[in-house]
Amino acid sequence: MKIFKNFSLAVWLRQLGNTLRRFPVAVALLVFLAGYLISMTHDMGYSEKWTFFCIFYPATGALLAVSLQLLTEDFRSRVAAIATQVAVHALWLAVSLYLTQIERFSLPQFIAVAATVASMVLSMFLACFYRKGEDIPFWNFAWNTISALLSGAIVGGLLTVGLDLFVQSLEWLFDLEINDRLFIDIPVVCMVLVAPLLAMSQIPRGKNKHDYEVVSFSGFIKGVAQYLFIPLLLLYVATLYVYAGKILFTWQLPVGWVSYLVSASMVGMVALLFITYPVQYEQGRSFFQGFTRWMPLAMVPLLALMTVAIGRRLSDYGITVSRLYVLVFNIWCYVVCIGLLLSRNKRIWWIPASFAVVLMLISVGPQSIPSITHRQLLSEARAAFNAAGITRFPLSNAQYSAWATAAGNQAVAASIDAKLDYLQRDYGYQSVSDLLGKDVITGIYSSAVRDGEAKSSSKSEIISNNNLIVDLAVPQGYRKMYYVSFDNTDVISMDSSQVVLGISVPARRGVQEGVVSQRRQADYKFSIDVKLLVERDSGKNQQGDAEPLMLHEGDALLMINRYCYWDMSLDGDGILFIK
Repeated sequence: MKIFKNFSLAVWLRQLGNTLRRFPVAVALLVFLAGYLISMTHDMGYSEKWTFFCIFYPATGALLAVSLQLLTEDFRSRVAAIATQVAVHALWLAVSLYLTQIERFSLPQFIAVAATVASMVLSMFLACFYRKGEDIPFWNFAWNTISALLSGAIVGGLLTVGLDLFVQSLEWLFDLEINDRLFIDIPVVCMVLVAPLLAMSQIPRGKNKHDYEVVSFSGFIKGVAQYLFIPLLLLYVATLYVYAGKILFTWQLPVGWVSYLVSASMVGMVALLFITYPVQYEQGRSFFQGFTRWMPLAMVPLLALMTVAIGRRLSDYGITVSRLYVLVFNIWCYVVCIGLLLSRNKRIWWIPASFAVVLMLISVGPQSIPSITHRQLLSEARAAFNAAGITRFPLSNAQYSAWATAAGNQAVAASIDAKLDYLQRDYGYQSVSDLLGKDVITGIYSSAVRDGEAKSSSKSEIISNNNLIVDLAVPQGYRKMYYVSFDNTDVISMDSSQVVLGISVPARRGVQEGVVSQRRQADYKFSIDVKLLVERDSGKNQQGDAEPLMLHEGDALLMINRYCYWDMSLDGDGILFIK
């Protein structure tokens, strides 16, 4: 790792100056991020939205700044370079401000953000090498940059451990009173500021950035690849071929987990190809050249097996976001294998570049997989309602229950109920608001089908999103009961005198013990006197010895069974009763 070669204070200071000149925006954002994280540990009392913005935007903005600098520093026009950076940063700032206004990310929003950030990471390695014939410089740059990131992380980690131990020794040896928050501030400075600066200082620049010299194949890497990586990959592939033979012999369709094994084998093959890429240009490496040359061909039958497995899942259970993502990945793998066979493994830049492009196309926008899934499932639900003569929406809970329990409608109702529950749970209530009213409880009929008969819930039935609570009577005047849990993300506001807690009706029932389903934006807001919390939080509540804390709000009653209030932090669980 270059960071450890000729390492001295003078060299590092010179590299630090070069880094500040080369990546000024990224450095400024990282300094702000480190400062904000330190201020958080010292109880500055920031709002939740402000905290999200001040962490998300600097972190992703610094990554974007590095990628843009690497791209635009090769522009011939300085004006074009500056204009590109300003425009893209302004766009990402607007996106970050928009995301800040979202209370809780739905599944499509989370996927879109995650895919965008992942594409930013890939663009840091890819953006400079879009011209034809730059695969060797691309590999050299990617190898050196990954080495820089690893060495920066190692130095930052060692510095963190060393300084934390030093501060701890001062406390032990000299009986000094040291604020515990200092042990958090040190890793923030080392890992958020020092480690990235060290890594950025080692990113190739100038002629080193577009180095066409083929790097010699390391003996250590050769040994790891030949005696560890390749045998493990062959073991996976051989197992899958044996399983494919079993399928042909028994004439049975493959099970779903085959997709994971084939995907792991495909990822392993691509990783092996990248690691050993320089071997394609060396003499006397016939073993590696032959293996990597024909491995894509060996993967094609396994990809076909994966296609059959995915098709079976879609046919049996319908579409979901995850299944469509696996299907698109399967198609992309076909393209990669065919491309490698045609190029004889000489071209590799297009593989991560195509992955980034496809990931963005299927994750962001109206053509994305989450959007397609949403439209398709809603269309199926609407068609089922229309077939039953229902044309006026949204449905009330009584209308929905009558449709689901109608004679001869149970099988269809179970299927549609599962799809609507999936949408409401992962996309949020707004995703089904055109069809269902806010009082509709989904996930009941799809999980309650027994021997072809759907069991409906009466007004007195206890409904919970955890295990059904059968030993607690519903108070008089209340109709439904839910298990709920809460933490700081549910706190709407908090000061020294009052806490305002937002609680929502869980979107799904029947989840396993300890797992709370995703909830929508707060349906009820309960105000709690902090003095009461402090007086009652004596530890007895956690043992179940104290009386529950009862809070009323409109037509809802929240019975808090267990809670912990400490250092402006609140979490716990209880029962929500609805009239």
